[in-house]
Amino acid sequence: MRCFRYMTLLFAVTISANAFSSNTAISPATYEALTDVQELLQQQQYPEAEEQLSKLKEKLKPSFGLALVHQLYGQLYLSQDKTSAAIGEFEAALALNVLPVAQEASMAANVAQLYLSLENSGAAIALLSSRLPRLLKQEQELLESGKKKVGLIIQPMVFATLGLAYHLEQNYPGVVQWMPMAIERSDGPKESWLQVLSLAYYQQQQYDSAAEVLAQLIVLKPDNEDYWVQRASMFQLLEQPANTLAVLESAYAAGVLKKDNNLLLLVQLLISQGIPERGARVLNRAISENQIELNEANWKLLAMAWQQGREREDAIVALSQAANMSENGSLLLRAARLAFQDNHHQQAAELAEQAYEMGLSAKEQASSLLLAGTGWFELQRYPQARTWFQRALKEPDSAAAARTWLDYIDTLEEYL
Repeated sequence: MRCFRYMTLLFAVTISANAFSSNTAISPATYEALTDVQELLQQQQYPEAEEQLSKLKEKLKPSFGLALVHQLYGQLYLSQDKTSAAIGEFEAALALNVLPVAQEASMAANVAQLYLSLENSGAAIALLSSRLPRLLKQEQELLESGKKKVGLIIQPMVFATLGLAYHLEQNYPGVVQWMPMAIERSDGPKESWLQVLSLAYYQQQQYDSAAEVLAQLIVLKPDNEDYWVQRASMFQLLEQPANTLAVLESAYAAGVLKKDNNLLLLVQLLISQGIPERGARVLNRAISENQIELNEANWKLLAMAWQQGREREDAIVALSQAANMSENGSLLLRAARLAFQDNHHQQAAELAEQAYEMGLSAKEQASSLLLAGTGWFELQRYPQARTWFQRALKEPDSAAAARTWLDYIDTLEEYL
């Protein structure tokens, strides 16, 4: 509340700027009396200030001077934490319709903010939305007439206040109408203004506009990971995976992407966009630096990335780690098959044996027995190969193949 207490009137500037305007001119006596009241307020001599204001209010007809009296009354009540009474005085000043454009707009915004402090966003909207179109028209007329130089007559905060009020009402079209005007008129828009606008665009399903606002937020707060991810999400909703990936990769390169779910999203996008090896390197680094939980799912994702990137040795390591995390024999069997494809027969045989011992489905058991036997056979270690083929002979799914391998080994041994 204190932020509204000492709104400087700048009497001298107001009078000199409007000395030849019958609407805003005040007599020297009124000027002196108002100045005295302002000094009393600054000195917190509230009873004396109220007494002088009462005398002025009785004496003055509806005029600019009376509007200033109401304004000072409002300041007096704010100083005493009488918010409702202050609002009444400020509204009385506005109702006289004698204030210059800039002053009326600023006062209306201050009153709207007071309404917002009382959680009355509807009153704030009614006050500002009824005035701003007219004030904007008057501003344009002043600029066109040359009475005012090109610049800001109505300040950005006026539009931001109305935009915020609409936001509190979840009236997103209202936010989209007014908040951009606050941002356009501001040399440095506030983070909260951009947040409110990006949410409004999202709620309106204007995802491209939301992405643009989030880009401004990133410039403002480049270390905020959420802004990067939210912008990437807008491109996801627009079904633009290349742009989604570009944003996340930029965040990763800048060292901003740190949350495990965001790193996993980057990895999955790299894989889906045909860059699995890069995805695997990102995931491997995140795992090694404890940024991502060491669990079966993440090891499996790493294995898939390495495998799609044709890095079979790394995929085997990842599958083995995943299997150890969950005691999943199926993962070891996959690792064994990859090792066999690379002609790493001993590794394939040993992994197949481990997979069998860890536990597999009936069909996978048959496959692991044959793979272990074949691996040892390729190494010409026939006794070990025979052991595993004999086990395979007992399984319905592998019996026929095992008999063929055993017969072949018998034939070879006859000639050894």
